[in-house]
Amino acid sequence: MTPRFRSISDTCTNIKIFYRKIVFIIIPVLLLPITSHPMSVPPMSKKEEGSFITSYKEGGTRWKATWTLDEFIESGESKVRLVLNAQGLTNPYTRDMKWESVSVWKSGAAFTPVQAVTEVRDMQGNLLMTERKAVDESQGTVTFVREDYENNSSVNESFETERDLMIVEGIVLALRSLPFGTDDTVKAQFLTNEPDLYNVEFKQKGRETIKTPGGEVECYKVELVPKLGALNVFKVFFPKTYFWFTVAPPHKWVRYEGLENDRDSPEVVMEAVPVKKPGN
Repeated sequence: MTPRFRSISDTCTNIKIFYRKIVFIIIPVLLLPITSHPMSVPPMSKKEEGSFITSYKEGGTRWKATWTLDEFIESGESKVRLVLNAQGLTNPYTRDMKWESVSVWKSGAAFTPVQAVTEVRDMQGNLLMTERKAVDESQGTVTFVREDYENNSSVNESFETERDLMIVEGIVLALRSLPFGTDDTVKAQFLTNEPDLYNVEFKQKGRETIKTPGGEVECYKVELVPKLGALNVFKVFFPKTYFWFTVAPPHKWVRYEGLENDRDSPEVVMEAVPVKKPGN
């Protein structure tokens, strides 16, 4: 029997049929809704306070801050209020400023941001800038508004969000609930102060003993990795971003290394001072 050889046209037809099948398999998978999970409520006391110093990566203090935390009930919902007061040199200013940032997070079934308000003033007390973030869970959006009174400019942006949204104000408290001591990667959406909304991953990088102003502390190291999709190749141009948290519960934040607040800001090191050891 004479063997039958496939023509080029037959081969092309079969290839087309193959890819059609693959497309019909893949597209329904891509269209499946991706389930997002908010952060769990982190371990914390009803009231906490602390302070930290922000320095240039190469050394030299930029600014200092104190913070307080308190839990409260509003309309039957458990919430947390974080208040930060800072003074010094911060992006984008070239002279010393002082600012206050107040953020509110829900802390009932999950830990999710509600709003944040930051006011920046010069050393004479004149209001120079106001920044507001507001989350609308019912609409699945977060709004960012910045009023720059010194330069007479404003920014008003709105983003569609998932339930795993995180914001800058309060992020180190939220990250206390990471599954420390495992290889698990936690995914989230992260609203920066640019403003921009990124898909990010928090990857655990093991344990380290680090030196701090309060002494040596055993910490878990966590890397924040932006997921840039087709632009992932450009991640090499983004400086690495790391957080350190105490191994001892409640896994308090100890150190941060990365950009100060947006892509145009300098790389900095933030350190809690002092780190209180368990039992003290």
